[in-house]
Amino acid sequence: MKTSVELQDPFSYMIIWIILAVLFIAAVIFAQLYFRKVLGDRLKKPRTPKLKKVPPATLDNIKRKYLGELTYIESDLVNNRITIREAYHKLSKNIRMFVFEVTGIKVQKYTLTEIRRVNIPPLTNLVREYYEPEFARETRADVRSSIYKTRELIQSWRR
Repeated sequence: MKTSVELQDPFSYMIIWIILAVLFIAAVIFAQLYFRKVLGDRLKKPRTPKLKKVPPATLDNIKRKYLGELTYIESDLVNNRITIREAYHKLSKNIRMFVFEVTGIKVQKYTLTEIRRVNIPPLTNLVREYYEPEFARETRADVRSSIYKTRELIQSWRR
């Protein structure tokens, strides 16, 4: 019995498509290896942020601004307009924004570990002190001492 359908040999169609597919896969693998080598080294190096230099007059104005905010936080705390937890939250925001304005390092959203990498020990110590009272439901932390320490850091800032 004769059929009208004839089967083609497996390689009778254009082999160029197979060659192109193999070349494409090889190019992708090569690009992966190349970018891992080039970018991998760059990502492993710890980047040290560049500190901006603030003129002394500007530094004094920034200090005045954030010391005024500290006074306002302390007043709100004494007059029971905010809780201790809210006071610590505001203290954290205050010192982080101060450091950002003075150095240009965006520490506003850094975790404690990231702040430690910035290598400003007084800031690290303050933020570490704020963490427990800022996130705990109840705390026995001495917020006035924290306000005093924050004020001291701002006043003594020299960069």
